[in-house]
Amino acid sequence: MTTISDRAADLLTGRGNATTQLTLGLVILSLLVLPFSNTVFVPGGILAIWGIVLVYRHFRAMWSEVWIRWALLLMLALTAPQFLALFDAVNFERAFRTAATSPLYLLAMLPLLWLSRFKDVGTPVLYVILGLAVLWSLDGLLEFTTGSNILGYPYNGRRVDGLFHPNTRLGIVLAHMLPLVLEASRRLMATTRLAALAPVLVSTLILLSGTRAAILIACITLILYGIFLVWFYRPRPRTIAGLSVVFMVGVTAALWASPETRARLAVVPQLAELSVEGVDAATSRRGTIWVAGWQIATEESLLGVGVRGFEPVAKERGYIDRGFSHIHLYGLDVLVSTGIVGLTAYLAAFIGILGAIWRRGRTDPAAWPACMAAAMTVFVALNPINAHWTIYSSYKLSLVWLLIGISLTLLIRRPD
Repeated sequence: MTTISDRAADLLTGRGNATTQLTLGLVILSLLVLPFSNTVFVPGGILAIWGIVLVYRHFRAMWSEVWIRWALLLMLALTAPQFLALFDAVNFERAFRTAATSPLYLLAMLPLLWLSRFKDVGTPVLYVILGLAVLWSLDGLLEFTTGSNILGYPYNGRRVDGLFHPNTRLGIVLAHMLPLVLEASRRLMATTRLAALAPVLVSTLILLSGTRAAILIACITLILYGIFLVWFYRPRPRTIAGLSVVFMVGVTAALWASPETRARLAVVPQLAELSVEGVDAATSRRGTIWVAGWQIATEESLLGVGVRGFEPVAKERGYIDRGFSHIHLYGLDVLVSTGIVGLTAYLAAFIGILGAIWRRGRTDPAAWPACMAAAMTVFVALNPINAHWTIYSSYKLSLVWLLIGISLTLLIRRPD
């Protein structure tokens, strides 16, 4: 007979069925509530507390697992410079709060990563991501075609937001999920060819969302993943042509049906002018923000001005004439917030984990698809040219650590 103490031991060691059920339940719940803004912090908070307990009890064993170690190093590279930047932080209270809470988002993923050492928990979560992405995309398509989604939220005439209403996060969230959607679809293709339609549907909704940053991310993901599939599987030219036609038809149909998206994309070529005015027109005034950020970075180069210090400093020094809460460029955001110290740590950890994933594929060719999914997830989540949220946003950190943690579970080796 299983006692309460036995169940507690299972939870702390990660070997029991109770652990599997609770961990998967909380992770899946975190995914389910993503459309509902800050609700994601509830299951995430429970997982973070559990992660702290696991670190206290099993730190050496965790550090010995290469992918948990890389996750910890990545978190340290993003967090430690924030504490150093507190010495010169303009908005000390907010900078300290961000620095103190940033590690919690990784800690929330530690129970899943720890459990992955004993059981394959990544695969079922992967299929949950595919199902949710398809469900959210179908709901968005319903909103676009009928004027309201399944909950009655209206289409605003500019961007499809689906269940994420009134926030316009649908496109960005789907773009972050796309690498894992592609991997789940690839696995399901062995049993049903219909699985190939899932990425088409998700990509179509990313287009209809009208978010240029999400569209750019999706294009890069699809191009790189397509090149990988051709290299890995060596498919027949007819197969490549067929899949390409399906994607092109989906993209063309979405653009034809959405003049709003066409209008938002029509200004993108102005980037080629290489002027602040051209960049502003193509990116909703991001050119002005980037110039202001660079000026601050050159003046406060070592430790930066602290997280959330950009806006007050830029206004005080006359670099911007209206409020911009952040810089909309991850690399520059890190440089302005934490200086050269923070940017160096961030890039070193970012390149380091991608290199470790590459070496995993080189030593185990059968793992290349999982490696590609993990590498693309990390790249989409943290690459320095991301131009949407701030890298220090609480919702952003909840989303990306959730997806990075899930992707790394696909790489963890188990005794079986």
